Amino acid sequence: MIINTSLLVNNPEIIKSLLDGSMKRYGSVIRWASGTENAGQIVRHLAETPGLTDKLRDLPFSPIIGGVDIIGHGMNYHKLIGIEKTLSSVMGLTQIAAGASVLNLGVSIAGFAYMGYKLHQIQKSLGHLQHSMEAGFNRLEAGLNRVEEGVNRLEDSLNRVENRLDIISGQLAYLYLLVEDNRQKQQSLAKAISHLHQAMLIKEIAALNAELDDRKRFPNESSRESLKVASRVRLFLANQAIQITPALDAELMLNTDVSIQGWAVATATEANLLLEIGKHQEAKELLAVEVPKFKQVAQRWGDELICDENSYLSTAYRFANTRFQDHITTERTERIIDISPSDHTLSSEQIQRKKTNVDVEFTMSHSSQLDQAWTYRQIAIAEYLDTLSELSARLDSLQSFAALCESKNIKSSREILPDSNAKTGLYILPPNE
Repeated sequence: MIINTSLLVNNPEIIKSLLDGSMKRYGSVIRWASGTENAGQIVRHLAETPGLTDKLRDLPFSPIIGGVDIIGHGMNYHKLIGIEKTLSSVMGLTQIAAGASVLNLGVSIAGFAYMGYKLHQIQKSLGHLQHSMEAGFNRLEAGLNRVEEGVNRLEDSLNRVENRLDIISGQLAYLYLLVEDNRQKQQSLAKAISHLHQAMLIKEIAALNAELDDRKRFPNESSRESLKVASRVRLFLANQAIQITPALDAELMLNTDVSIQGWAVATATEANLLLEIGKHQEAKELLAVEVPKFKQVAQRWGDELICDENSYLSTAYRFANTRFQDHITTERTERIIDISPSDHTLSSEQIQRKKTNVDVEFTMSHSSQLDQAWTYRQIAIAEYLDTLSELSARLDSLQSFAALCESKNIKSSREILPDSNAKTGLYILPPNE
């Protein structure tokens, strides 16, 4: 390597600043926090070791087993990267929606293996979801037809449906929350998923997944074919994601989710391949086009899903209310605020006013109308928007990494990343010159 990398745990100055709030993780970089003298300026880039990829595969996802309070926690990195749980929380790593894990925290080329794995998980999750729901519906119908035989048998049938739904992968948990109280909607969703399996979305993701697997097997081969596939998939999935009009509808959100995750992976793959072969300017130009479009899509969804018929609750700050304290962490709320245009630029006084209005609404007598189904929908919305915000931040920080590679005048991004012999963990790279 032409520059030194070091483990994050070996830098007490940065750790102290993260803990006291003067620095903040944003995507794959650490920046000076707002309110500091150098607010927004990059302090360090983050990169994961190649060996971490395989270990991440062994971590469980966050299915809906055990109640909604664990939904969307995603992967707990702190055990693998050697940082204290407190620091993991400060860095916002304790509740990242699993969908956002399609991009690993760092920018290592070795992350391709993990990207490919996550794409496979998307397909696998859809398969599990379809099979589980269809099997559950069949048993539920049989139970309903035999309702005269006793309520107990019906309850057993319903329990089996619930148990089968528990295998849904974490990045699709919001689907369960959105439709769990609507059997007719569940049946409609099952049909939509069946159709989705035959759609071009899955074909394109499968093509990119195959290319990533090939890249892993033959890392020293020419990247031309990989670049062509990544570019094609990026263009197709971006078009699919952009043309969809946001709405709180499970079927629509599922289709968009697959398109957006695939778009993010394809974009990151193409950019990283360009950086690996030293085409820094091309990578910067690609990201300069894709990142703003991605952010715009994220903000459109933020506008739509944060909106509520109660104007006082039409704010991302509703997720900060104590009503959700067991389900939505502070860092998740902060990430959602980042893609909420109506909340992102508020002054401290306006923020406090928003929070006060939310508190009042939740304590009013009419708040009893906000039942468990409503609460489930809010948790689902929070997870969905968190995914969009985190992906947006990671793609944005990839722009900064491309600028770093160019400023160092290196032939390949591999030269400034931890190699295969590096100790497993989270490394920091110096800022742009």
